[in-house]
Amino acid sequence: MIETAGVLRTIAMVVEYDGTGYHGMQRQTTLPTVAGELERALSKLFAHDVRIVAAGRTDAGVHATGQVVSCTTTSAFDLARLPIAASAMLRGSRIAILRAVEREPGFSARRHALARSYRYRIVNRTAPSPLNERRAFHVRAALEIATMRAGSEQLVGEHDFAAFCATPPVRGGTTRTLTGISVDRAGDFVELWMTADSFLHQMVRIVVGTLVDVGRGRLTPQEVGAILVSRQRERAGFTAPPHGLFLERVHYAHPI
Repeated sequence: MIETAGVLRTIAMVVEYDGTGYHGMQRQTTLPTVAGELERALSKLFAHDVRIVAAGRTDAGVHATGQVVSCTTTSAFDLARLPIAASAMLRGSRIAILRAVEREPGFSARRHALARSYRYRIVNRTAPSPLNERRAFHVRAALEIATMRAGSEQLVGEHDFAAFCATPPVRGGTTRTLTGISVDRAGDFVELWMTADSFLHQMVRIVVGTLVDVGRGRLTPQEVGAILVSRQRERAGFTAPPHGLFLERVHYAHPI
């Protein structure tokens, strides 16, 4: 039996998962989600219903190596044991809790996040990669990395990213601060990293699709800046598929 202390604790957890087969992070009534699986496991371990808050609302098919979630509990469950116990319960769900720490009352994985870093993986060669078909987007046409980098530079800083947003938010507008973006090749793989205070709906994937169009010569680097200024989604590139995208890290004033 799990001992219950009766004192409300706030717990933050770093989570890794394969998003294949899930309808995103957020809880849904009838469809499988990462949050639903996590809440089921934590509710059993803590012996009471648990509701989590996630730092990033990853879409269906998107993966994570550094997602952060928070919840409250009155359970005295040993946090040193939590990654072992929860990950064992979640093994068949392709979800793991990497570490868990207690945070100050009122801490929210979402509200207290300062920035988020995403990585997008592309297999850039003639043949696809069977070993990476669920974790990298296959682009057959040769990509010119230098032009992709030049196009990406147009996006760094505080801008209105409406042109790179699938569904505008109800509140808060479409201005975001992209503090870093990189495009690198290692053999057959091209990786794009982006860090921002927060991201709009499918923003990373639309930026990737636009830069892929730059890399294969369909757009010039200068056109990326013009697309940004236009605020028109139809002028940007395609939305890259979700299976190449990973939430890598969530940044806080005090790292978890």
